[in-house]
Order: sequence, then C-alpha cells, then structure tokens
Amino acid sequence: MDTVRELQFGPGMRVERLTEAAFLIAAIFTQDVRFAYVTFILTLLQAVSPRWAPIAQVVARFARFRGQHRIGDMYFDLGGSRGACAISVVVQSACLALIAAGFPVTGFVLLTVPTASFLIAPTLGFCAGCWFYVLGRDLVGRRGWLKGGFDDHHDINIDGEEARDQPELRPTAQR
Repeated sequence: MDTVRELQFGPGMRVERLTEAAFLIAAIFTQDVRFAYVTFILTLLQAVSPRWAPIAQVVARFARFRGQHRIGDMYFDLGGSRGACAISVVVQSACLALIAAGFPVTGFVLLTVPTASFLIAPTLGFCAGCWFYVLGRDLVGRRGWLKGGFDDHHDINIDGEEARDQPELRPTAQR
C-alpha cells in the first residue's frame, strides 16, 4: 500500500477530519472538555508528522483509492496538512487554556473555529488552516527568510520530499 497516495486521494483524511469535528462538537454540546482533548491529541500527532493520522490510516487500509485523480482532486499534501495542524494545535491550546483558566464559555465559543474548519475541509474542500499556512509560508518566502518557492511554484521541502518523489502530481507532459 502506498500510504502517501492513499492519504492524498483516498477517503481516509476526510474521515479523520470528520471524526475530529465530531469530538469537538461533542465537547461543545456536552461542555465536557475530555472530548476536545481527543481531537487535540489527534491534531498534535499530525502536526508532528502528517502520516500519524490513526483514523485515516485505518480507513486507508479498508477503503482503498482505486479511481483516477486530477491535480484538483488532491485533498491532502504533507506540507499543508502539517502546517494546518500546527495552527490548529495553537488555537486548540488557547481554547483549552481558557477553559482550564475558568473561562469555559469563551473557550468553547472559540473552539467552534477549528470545529468549523474540520467540517468544511472534507465536505467543501476548503481548509482554513491550510490557507493560513500557505499565506504565512508565502509571506516568509517573499521576505527571503525561508528557502523554497512560493506562489505555488513549488512547496517548501519539509520532509525531504521533492516533486520527483511524487510523479503522480506532475502533469503528464513532464512524465
């Protein structure tokens, strides 16, 4: 099984995001912060490595991607997902800190932001965390503080992966 391909094009990451959203919704409606901790741990694992998505890995084993894909179909990319999860970890940390500090209403209201993102990403294909990550990466790249491309020229090399490692992402003319 090609794990990266399954995570990029298969249903695993969509199920992962919907599960994370379900735990946050449960936390918000029950006012039980333990549900939010589950999502926090899942998101933290993915911020360390996008391949550490346990629910997506299980789904990828049972529901394989067998279809054809186009560049526009790609839901998951390693750099964007890792950056989005890192941003989400910061937001969730702030929310959980507010709840622990005695401001549960503010914490749970702000917790709706990552919840909405976790719901919108798999259903509509827009990930707010990915958007903020790319915006920040491009800003840092334009300032010259980071080596690598911006404006979709090529992504920042985070895990030692380059385009030649992912031939399915290059247009057919270049293969």
